[in-house]
Amino acid sequence: MSRFRQGWELTKKSWALLRAHPVLFRFPVYAGVAAIVVLAITVGPGFYLIEDGQRVVGGLLVAVGLYLASFIAVYTGVGLAATADAIFHGREATVADGFAVARGRIGAIAGWAALAALVGVLISLIQQSGSIGEAILGSLIGAAWSLISFLAVPVITIEGTGPIATLKRSAGLFKERWRGQVVGNVAIGGIVGLLGVLPAVLLIGGGVYLWVSDDGSGELAAGAAIALVGVILLVVSMLIIQAMRGVFGVALYRFASAGEVTTGFTEADFESAVRTKA
Repeated sequence: MSRFRQGWELTKKSWALLRAHPVLFRFPVYAGVAAIVVLAITVGPGFYLIEDGQRVVGGLLVAVGLYLASFIAVYTGVGLAATADAIFHGREATVADGFAVARGRIGAIAGWAALAALVGVLISLIQQSGSIGEAILGSLIGAAWSLISFLAVPVITIEGTGPIATLKRSAGLFKERWRGQVVGNVAIGGIVGLLGVLPAVLLIGGGVYLWVSDDGSGELAAGAAIALVGVILLVVSMLIIQAMRGVFGVALYRFASAGEVTTGFTEADFESAVRTKA
């Protein structure tokens, strides 16, 4: 319950900052739209070609699509982090200002996007190997990666480091601030998953069930409507989580690297952000 309360408090404060500065929410929206377009014209056709026996061309399209989606996520994440950092320090900042910083970090962003995409694919392959043991191992690796890379975007934004240096710096900040005793991921956004993502998945599942079991009595239309509501709720929830994690990531970076307490949070918030050994 203590962990739940900590996550709830951090989520509320991150959401309050987003509401106070709605410009920050535009970055994940742009990222979501751009990623959907890219995936639709690359990954979708790529899988179709793979199924059609054209595995080389299809595989290349899928790989390009996954990399571009990763690049978009990091690029917009850097833009959000730069804008949030400026706001935290009392400066006016716009979307254009954030993207200006991102353009200046294009090399570092490209490198990190490649590393993140590669690690994501490897973790997915391990989890889908068919073995329960390997699935658990993949989940553990994924959790560890999520933690040590949590501060990567703020590091790229503020320090402009390359992918390997960024990973070392992100992991090192946790080790230095919490003396290497970190055993859990950053507690932020989980409540949104509980209130938004979980109901969305249930709505989608229920809608699809009604859709496929239609017997001519109207379940098809009802199922499609329910599934659509679920998809919309899922997308909005994921965008909110991404925005909150981006905002909190900048604040946590400032605390971990310089002991700076960002307006809207307390030192206790940052100290409790990750779970440590007793």
